[in-house]
Amino acid sequence: MTTPDVLAAASPPDERRWRRGVRALGLACAVVVVLGTARSLDGPLPTAVLLGGVTLWVVELLATPPAPLVELTLLTLIGACGGVLNGLAPTSAGFLLAYFAAAALGLRFTARHAAAAMGVVLLVLAAGIVRSDREDVVTSLVTSLLGVAFAFAVAAATRNARLAHARSVALVAELEATRIAQAEASMLAERARLARELHDILAHALSGQVMSLEGAHMLAERTGADPRLVAEIDRAHRLARSGLLDARGAIGALRGDALPGPERLPALVDEASRAHGVRATLRIEGTARPLPAEAGLAIYRTAQEAITNTAKHAGRGAATELVLTWGAREVTLTATDVRGGGGAPTVPGGGYGLTGLRERAELAGGSLEAGPTPDGYAVCLVLPYEHGTSR
Repeated sequence: MTTPDVLAAASPPDERRWRRGVRALGLACAVVVVLGTARSLDGPLPTAVLLGGVTLWVVELLATPPAPLVELTLLTLIGACGGVLNGLAPTSAGFLLAYFAAAALGLRFTARHAAAAMGVVLLVLAAGIVRSDREDVVTSLVTSLLGVAFAFAVAAATRNARLAHARSVALVAELEATRIAQAEASMLAERARLARELHDILAHALSGQVMSLEGAHMLAERTGADPRLVAEIDRAHRLARSGLLDARGAIGALRGDALPGPERLPALVDEASRAHGVRATLRIEGTARPLPAEAGLAIYRTAQEAITNTAKHAGRGAATELVLTWGAREVTLTATDVRGGGGAPTVPGGGYGLTGLRERAELAGGSLEAGPTPDGYAVCLVLPYEHGTSR
């Protein structure tokens, strides 16, 4: 019945400015009515009608009734007061009350709901003009009625234009939301396609490698091969199985499955000790706090890459110490390796492992530093809680 709330929802600042402007203009007109009419009044009845109409006018401006029927009645009374005052004091500015009522009815209600109220206002206004015994009754009647009707028509057109604008804004917002949803759907479809491709490639290659290593292990045992060869084949078999599991985890991440995080570090350390022959230890300091999936994955991948680099570059018998520290404002993972008897303090290079880890850290709002130490190599990952983590 009244103007829909979509006006306020579409653009709250514009709606507030609009209401403030209408209220200020209405109050200014009310002052003009009082000042322009007070001197021409003769008797208590016109004065009472003026005060009553202006009071209802101010109530409508400053405390608009929430109930549409109450507001409709209030505006009808304001217009009727204007018509009566125009008849009692023809030289007064009482007609402005009727103009205000007509404009407010056009702004606040549809033509169908405002028709009855406008009929009452026009009828009272016409009766007041006829009763006033003016010489130009017909002219006054035509101009006043047409003027009030025109005010209503302009206000109704303004209302419809504002409603159309609000619907356009809402439609644009819906279209933008639809576009974003379509883009997300396309991204998910592409990720699913990549996951299928990776699964087919890696499952075929790594599964075949695992089966071949199992056969080689059985053959080496049956032919009495050197125990060191059997141990190396067994180690390669565990590495292949671990790689297959990691590949499946990466494919699951593409499909939106749960990502590994700090809670998987103990299992990673145990598996690294068996698969890589690296003495890995883990120490946790502080109280664990919830992390976003990407931040938790950055910690897990950093620990995984640090252990792998230790096995590659620090030599047999090397050791890796992981320290996960939950601080007041950030979580820190420090991975320090000590080279073995055959190793050397070589800086890892030739690949994109550390580069990818730095990119992960930056996306999570943190940083990653890596460099040689007197005894080996160290990697330090710092992720602040402020960057989307739970606080």
